[in-house]
Amino acid sequence: MNIKDGAIFIADSHYNDKRTVLYDMLNDIKSKKIYTTQLFLMGDLFDFLSYEIEYFKNINSQVIDIINDLSESIEVIYFEGNHDFNLEQIFPKIYVIPREQQPLEIQQNDKNISLSHGDIFTPTGYNIFSAILRNHYFQNLINFIDKNNWLSKRVEEKLLSKDICHEQDDFIQFVENRIYNYNTDLIIEGHFHQGYQDDKYINLPSLACTEEYTIFKNNQFSFNSL
Repeated sequence: MNIKDGAIFIADSHYNDKRTVLYDMLNDIKSKKIYTTQLFLMGDLFDFLSYEIEYFKNINSQVIDIINDLSESIEVIYFEGNHDFNLEQIFPKIYVIPREQQPLEIQQNDKNISLSHGDIFTPTGYNIFSAILRNHYFQNLINFIDKNNWLSKRVEEKLLSKDICHEQDDFIQFVENRIYNYNTDLIIEGHFHQGYQDDKYINLPSLACTEEYTIFKNNQFSFNSL
């Protein structure tokens, strides 16, 4: 896989009833107001989405449909995040990359690039929690006990009230620690909502926080505002 000239990266839009910028941007891509032939969805596009949980598939159906429509005409690569996972059956024509297959290593113009959502290289406790949460049978159990959507609506209410946009302290030191975990020329990840880049590390901006996305043009990555 290569990153095509004009490729667009969208990260951390956390789509819900209050944050609809993802829906608007995808419609702009569909109408070619924003043009691309390759779309990288870098995780946490939704406040929550899992194949097994019917309530969240229903409330996110409009965005799901647009993404599937786009996948008919452009290449779409979806890096599962910590809010959206078990997606292969939701997006049948999309290259879905689960957490356990991240980072994805690609070679671009003699440069090794590592791409991920960003919730990797984490403590053992988080890794165990993530594996349980993503487990198909566990998710089916949650959906079974979610009578009248009582649990889903509680989760939704909590997510709606969560403050996801803030500046992370000591982020430069944090970046140095992230680079230490990888063996690559360039790291591209979302998850942290900081919108930072240097020669070795790019933290993609959060669409939810700044209404920015990333575009690859003429072998350069840049942040663009809607």
